[in-house]
Amino acid sequence: MARLRPISTRSRLRLLPQHGVLPAVVLLPAGSIQIHWPLAGLAIAATAVTIGLLLWIARSSTAPPEEEPPSPSHRDRRHSPVAGHRDPREALALVGDALAATHNPRALLPVILNVITEATGARGGQLLHEGEEVGWVGDVDGARDAVEFDLSAGEETEQTKLVLHPPPGGFGDETMQLAEWLASQAAIALENARLHAIVQRQAITDELTGLVNRRRFLAALESEIVRVQRLGGPLSLLFADLDDFKLVNDRFGHHAGDEVLQAFADVIRAHGRDVDVGARLGGEEFALILPETGLAGAAAVAERLRLSLEQLQIWLGEGEQVAVTASFGAAELAAGQSADELMRAADAALYRAKKQGKNRVALGGTVSAI
Repeated sequence: MARLRPISTRSRLRLLPQHGVLPAVVLLPAGSIQIHWPLAGLAIAATAVTIGLLLWIARSSTAPPEEEPPSPSHRDRRHSPVAGHRDPREALALVGDALAATHNPRALLPVILNVITEATGARGGQLLHEGEEVGWVGDVDGARDAVEFDLSAGEETEQTKLVLHPPPGGFGDETMQLAEWLASQAAIALENARLHAIVQRQAITDELTGLVNRRRFLAALESEIVRVQRLGGPLSLLFADLDDFKLVNDRFGHHAGDEVLQAFADVIRAHGRDVDVGARLGGEEFALILPETGLAGAAAVAERLRLSLEQLQIWLGEGEQVAVTASFGAAELAAGQSADELMRAADAALYRAKKQGKNRVALGGTVSAI
């Protein structure tokens, strides 16, 4: 079995689609997405070719290639046996399971590494991500006659390479062609996984601020309410609205307005915990779900956000600065309250904050514990 090392957090992990290979996707402005069906057809056809090659390998091979006995230096480094050629049904099951069953790229990478290493009779194989080894199988000691295959989708993506270490006598021409075919299909699978991750992120994320969008916010709020109903504990909700935001757009333009929205989103992230859910609901309206937080705690969080934004000088594109403020409404979940009722309570508190002069925090009232 291939061994995988953790990929650094700075790397964008390629996620897998839930149901097979995702059709090719073209990203358009304003977050719109269109499926490019001709490219999708090519991807499906290429996958079919790969499966056919795997069947051909399994049928034409009766025994695994003989391995050169490892030298002492091999034993000192690392040496794990490469499995023999798999039964075709087992190989297809492994590939299919990896492509269909998980969003985790680590389920795809070992399959790529094992299947291609076994199919070509290589004595070992490695996966390199941005030059760093993230997986290996078999005997990979030394670099004698190693062959590299680029699994990257292009210059715009991070580099992933497959390195195969040939058996004694090297690879024949047919084996090299086979390895190139399999590597190209692996690259397609990884690119589809990357595109799937983009689609998934766009489905739940506000493109401008990076906070979750209204749809994801509503789902998260419902989930938290179910958790409270089962386990108990407090849950609070903050609504926030930038004061006189239209004046910023009118005076400095919509680009400046975008920078203000991004700056406020950064403030929310800076003061939020990992369990909190910050969202942009639309326009200049924001929300923050605060699990395990009562009304007093929510008021304290809102006050910190208010002060941080009030003291912030936001630099605009042409060297100008602008200062903005926001009003906040906080409410705590009451016994038997629905998500809609909690949102109405927070919204009513926000309305009072606006009516009382803006740049302040208003509370939805003390509520009973669940």
